[in-house]
Amino acid sequence: MNREQLLTRLTYFLDPQNGIGAALYFVLNQDGETIIRFADIEDEAKQELKERFLEYVTDKFINNEELHYQNISDADDRKNVVYKYDIEERPEGLNILDDILLNEAQPYFRFNQDSFADLQGYIITIGTEGNKMALYKKHHPVNLLKRDRFLLIPSNQRLVKLQDDAIAIDRSFDFMLIDDNLIVLKLNILERFFGFEDVIRNQAQNTIGLIEANELLEDIEQINDIAQSMTTARKLMKIRNSPVLNVPVMNVINFIRNHPELTGKINFNSAGTKINLDTGVSKRLFLKLLNDDYLFSQLTELQYDSHAKDKLLEIGNQNEN
Repeated sequence: MNREQLLTRLTYFLDPQNGIGAALYFVLNQDGETIIRFADIEDEAKQELKERFLEYVTDKFINNEELHYQNISDADDRKNVVYKYDIEERPEGLNILDDILLNEAQPYFRFNQDSFADLQGYIITIGTEGNKMALYKKHHPVNLLKRDRFLLIPSNQRLVKLQDDAIAIDRSFDFMLIDDNLIVLKLNILERFFGFEDVIRNQAQNTIGLIEANELLEDIEQINDIAQSMTTARKLMKIRNSPVLNVPVMNVINFIRNHPELTGKINFNSAGTKINLDTGVSKRLFLKLLNDDYLFSQLTELQYDSHAKDKLLEIGNQNEN
């Protein structure tokens, strides 16, 4: 699902003529087990909840012309970005989005059995029968208003003490599942609470396996040494589909020898047939090389170091849409 396809799908949920409904579910952690409970809320509150989330969808996606949309495996330091989750290995904690769309008939949240203290997140389904999207919002303790904090709320012309715990839900969300496509709005939430760092490390090891199979390096342990760093692991994940890995080894070596930034900084074995990453600088430059950061301008015949880039073919396809 590219950016234009996503926006087209979202417009369906924004059309009031389609009879769009909404439902709220609580994600609880009880004795280490994740369970889902249906939240029974009054119709007026449910309608406002739906409108708030759809308003956020409009602001975040539809009216946000500067929004970047890219694969999560290619994540860089751009701002104003959402990611399509394009990795086969998905954090297990997000499978509940698939589960809820397959089976919305979940047990009710019962105040005499369940507790807000176990609250981990919220799932909001929006759509019509058989045509829904699911949103996930992480719960944070600051959004739980406990009655032991002596909270006062207005009642007629007086202030009265809040008798029960309450939760505050704003209109933002962290993840969206639509047509089997997982869209990540908050990468930091994915990394901190859903074990995405383990996914990154696994993908990094897959990339190292590809580098080893390509026989680029004299010693594969030279990459394994730095792969323990999460920063390096992210870079290795990003380059797992690098076209450089399909280039013959001698072509890569000749490129290094003739590039003004690389020559003399990346060494080779005694036979000159493999790369020898014997310094920290050479390892850093090698990762940039695999990311295909070194570009040549046919117009000016100058070499460039491009950190964030989009393939011209992909840009052209988006413009055609």
